[in-house]
Amino acid sequence: MRWPGTRNAHLLHDAAMIGLARYGGSTLRRGPSLSSLEGRTVLVVEDDPAICLDLRMALVHVGATIAGPAASVSTAFAAMADQAINAAILDIRLKNNELVFPVADALAALRIPFVFASGRSAALMPLRHSERPFFDKPYQSAEVVEALGRLLDQPAP
Repeated sequence: MRWPGTRNAHLLHDAAMIGLARYGGSTLRRGPSLSSLEGRTVLVVEDDPAICLDLRMALVHVGATIAGPAASVSTAFAAMADQAINAAILDIRLKNNELVFPVADALAALRIPFVFASGRSAALMPLRHSERPFFDKPYQSAEVVEALGRLLDQPAP
């Protein structure tokens, strides 16, 4: 996994230790929705390295493989072209104020389940995605991962 701007590697290390403490404990308990993530590839589209690391720790804890992190729409599409994606976690506003909705539209067309996890208001959500699960920052990564697992448990439309 590549992290843009790794000059502050000590911050990533500290975040990893926090993540290990959180996910090594009882925050995420294996259940039907979490076991559905085991062996699945989850695309993480997020431009904040600390948040990516937190999501990565939660996903690895339940046995998922991470595609990304993608900090831009083009990087997300490249990740989607490189590997089969089973689910995704999307931040709405990415670097350079780019919006994630082209990626969300592509995932929806492919019937790949995804959730939004963003600091942007859900009121800004396009109507076509208004029924998707939305987590407002700051959120608990465990809750986002559990919601994604529940989406994977649902039968395909």
